[in-house]
Amino acid sequence: MRQAMNGRDLAVEIATAGDAAWFVKASTRRLRIRNMVPGEFADVAGPAPVGMAWRTIVLEAQPGARSRQAIALPIATALETFDDEALFALFLQVAPAGARDVIARLRKLKMPASADAQTPTKD
Repeated sequence: MRQAMNGRDLAVEIATAGDAAWFVKASTRRLRIRNMVPGEFADVAGPAPVGMAWRTIVLEAQPGARSRQAIALPIATALETFDDEALFALFLQVAPAGARDVIARLRKLKMPASADAQTPTKD
């Protein structure tokens, strides 16, 4: 029997499933930016600063091995205009220290076929 999920677990599951589907559909992309799922990050509480909106940058080091990072961007930012290079630069600006090392390790992992259930996430 499956235990009931708390709000944050459900938010992360929704976000992770959406990211997995997006990367399957956009197989040439390694990064994505999207609206943040409310409750997705434990360290992001409350509204974004005035004139800003919470977004999530998702980096897929390889299929099934992803890292997510919260970012506040101006509300009028057109998310579809970011390419992978611009998203990577943003990701590194807001990612915690050591993010490049984590990304390098994720790229070296040999992921099993059912890796989406084991996707690394930022807590």
